Amino acid sequence: MNTTWEPERFANLNRQLGECLELTAESPKVEELKQKLEELKPELASLLEYPAKNAQHRTALEKGKQLSNNDAYMVAKVLNVSTDFVAEATKLSDFLEVDEDLAAALVHKAVGYEKRFELAAGESAVLLYFSEREAKLESLRTLFAGGASTGVDEGVRTVLEQHASEILSSTLKASSSMFPERVLAAINMLQGRQTRVSAVLSGPSAEVPYQREVVEFVKTRIGEERKQLAMLLFVIMRDYQLNSGELLAVVAWLRSASVSDAATLRLAAGLLVALGTDEGSEQAEAAALDKVSHLVRDSAFLVRLNAAIIDEPWCDSGLKGVVWLQWALLALFGMKRSPGFDQLIGFREDRVEAIAEQAVRMGAYRCAADYLLGHRIDDAMEYELADEFTALQQQRADTASAVSPRYPHFDDVSEELQWQLERSMEAMLAAFIGRMSSLVRRMRYSEEDALYQAQQSA
Repeated sequence: MNTTWEPERFANLNRQLGECLELTAESPKVEELKQKLEELKPELASLLEYPAKNAQHRTALEKGKQLSNNDAYMVAKVLNVSTDFVAEATKLSDFLEVDEDLAAALVHKAVGYEKRFELAAGESAVLLYFSEREAKLESLRTLFAGGASTGVDEGVRTVLEQHASEILSSTLKASSSMFPERVLAAINMLQGRQTRVSAVLSGPSAEVPYQREVVEFVKTRIGEERKQLAMLLFVIMRDYQLNSGELLAVVAWLRSASVSDAATLRLAAGLLVALGTDEGSEQAEAAALDKVSHLVRDSAFLVRLNAAIIDEPWCDSGLKGVVWLQWALLALFGMKRSPGFDQLIGFREDRVEAIAEQAVRMGAYRCAADYLLGHRIDDAMEYELADEFTALQQQRADTASAVSPRYPHFDDVSEELQWQLERSMEAMLAAFIGRMSSLVRRMRYSEEDALYQAQQSA
């Protein structure tokens, strides 16, 4: 893996991508973008994976030698470096958990940024490192979104879609996992990395390698990177079709996820889109039929996906309920539109309705209103929801005396994600009412009876 470092490569790429979204394929800038994407595609596919610490490179560096690569000819060369440079590079390698040569290259490049950042070379190197990581993730998101956008010139969209598809299907030498699975792995990896940085901050001051503000910045940036990765996977689930292993990996991740994790909200939104069978337009209905056809073609995957959603335990019952309900709506759509779907999945409409009813009972509505749409809750709505949740809880004997905690609300939900969450909830509600009207009526009567009995006994 390459240990060279050039500042602003991905910042420049993201600017190129943004410019080309407004151009036609005939523009010379689009050809320049194609060449740049081809050049950087291996690094884009590697996400946030960088060369790990290397004993041989550290030994050479500590001897005052930096093994480096000539950018023009990729020929190994040895640079004589000072004692101070060695100390700064090894400290950076330890803190960033990267190869010593990469750390040395970062420190070398950061010297030219000391005045701009008003920081020493080592701390400037930290800022450069995370700035480029942010730009790389933004470039990937722009690439994938642009490759599926009907608002982009068809020729440009074809260029972007081709490179996006190649990255989606790419594997790395060290792993056979596809790109979406590597995104999930990166989200998990960064959680551990953030924990280690937090431990440094909470430890003795003498062991904090840089100014506390710089280390705090790193902790914050790692959290932001996890959200960036989750949004990237959301875009992929929204605009592209995951294969069976990738979709199962997302379900498995969400089953064990904490709702307090900001990544959970974004990945839940993506899964609901991936399982959605909206019939609001011809285009939406065609997409829904395509999803069902994909499942029918791989009946073993259909059975595994059903088992992963229905049979396996979930950490949060409300999130489980929402996914169950979306899955029940997809199953019912498949049974009505694809002959033999019920035989492949192993149950009929009565079982689907039972799943949907159980989904509502386990808290699908509460999760949807208080979590997935939490960005809409203001102070006035907060009181209304609190009273409503209490009334709903008291209708059931098994929850009447329990105190259910409220879901966390995030204040950094982008307009793009807000729109998608609201659209998904609208489509789910419309499908629930339209496809399961008899169940809706039965549940309404049951809840009215329970509420009346609760009032009589009060």
